[in-house]
Amino acid sequence: MTRLLVCDPVCFQEIGHNVAALKYFSQAFKDSFDDVVAICSRSIPSQLANENGFTPFFRMYYNHFFSDVEPERDWSGVDQDGFLDSLEALATADARAMIDRWNIGFDDVVIFPHLDFYGIIGLLNVLADMPKARQPRLLLRFIHVMENASHRYPDPEAELLGRINDLSGKELRLSFSAETPVLADRLSVLLGRPVSVTTFPISPQSTPLSSPESQQFVVYCPGSARLDKGYLKLEAIFRAVREVDVDLKISFVVQGLPRVAAMDHQAYARKLFALPGVEFLPSAISSQEMLRQYARSSLILLPYDRGVYALRGSAALMEAAAFGRQVLTIEGLGFSDQVRYFALGTVVERVEDMAAEILTIASKRPAELFARAVQAQHRFFASTQIDFRIWAAL
Repeated sequence: MTRLLVCDPVCFQEIGHNVAALKYFSQAFKDSFDDVVAICSRSIPSQLANENGFTPFFRMYYNHFFSDVEPERDWSGVDQDGFLDSLEALATADARAMIDRWNIGFDDVVIFPHLDFYGIIGLLNVLADMPKARQPRLLLRFIHVMENASHRYPDPEAELLGRINDLSGKELRLSFSAETPVLADRLSVLLGRPVSVTTFPISPQSTPLSSPESQQFVVYCPGSARLDKGYLKLEAIFRAVREVDVDLKISFVVQGLPRVAAMDHQAYARKLFALPGVEFLPSAISSQEMLRQYARSSLILLPYDRGVYALRGSAALMEAAAFGRQVLTIEGLGFSDQVRYFALGTVVERVEDMAAEILTIASKRPAELFARAVQAQHRFFASTQIDFRIWAAL
């Protein structure tokens, strides 16, 4: 019997893409294994875990990075002797308990679809002491987010990669992938071995664009309730479009900032709210509502911050491709080359160029836009399927 254990210690809340990713990755490989177990944080609401078939297990290692998360209070079974970092000791105890609970062995595969610092370091500590005949195969997917989530080390990513390289002589069966080509290329040098490129394993579910007579041209800004995803750039883009599109044929859908963050940007929010043709959603929306917005959209706008997203990918890009929607983004992001190579949309040099491009795209026939999106989807997901099978050695 071969099992796949899909692990994400950071999957504890519905907002963001961790819940969706854990579900996507669990479903993507179900036909290749006798059993698939999706393991998440024990801090997740029980209803959310039950709805998605997740097993809450990991304790909380990252309350310092999430303002609304309580510190871990249950330290039972944790031996801190020999550890400079108490959270590493906690994660190591969890990894050992996971190995024992599921009796994980040589025929099993453990995958971390959203690699996090403590989750993988804890598991590596345990695997290093296991006999080779008992060690499972390990699939690690880097996205350049929680790999750096430690306050103990000045350069957490370097510490993590150093730990991995130090274990190279242990003959662990490790396979690496990254969410973007630029991140994969960088990691291949640091790890001294090939790194695959793997996106979200989403199944295409194309929805045709409505005709101009029945629906406006809707520009959707998914995840816009974050500053690093371009929230403070939207007003200038929308205003420039509105100065030309006086008949309001183009509309925009955005998410407002969370209350705490919004307090620092009230004047900006008032200007954005004053623009006609802008629909506001809550800062946090359900997965179902997010998918509904993709289905009613005509174009996906991704004015992400270059400093933050120089190596990162975009779940919104992958979801847009799955729904048959083109994206509009800028140069210098970790996923800009993917947009260009697979023709998933348009890449402009600067955010200031986006308004003119929105007007150009909106002038095209919906059938043409949808046909281009479906063709890009076909190429993108054909490549994705191959990449995943190579990474997982299936």
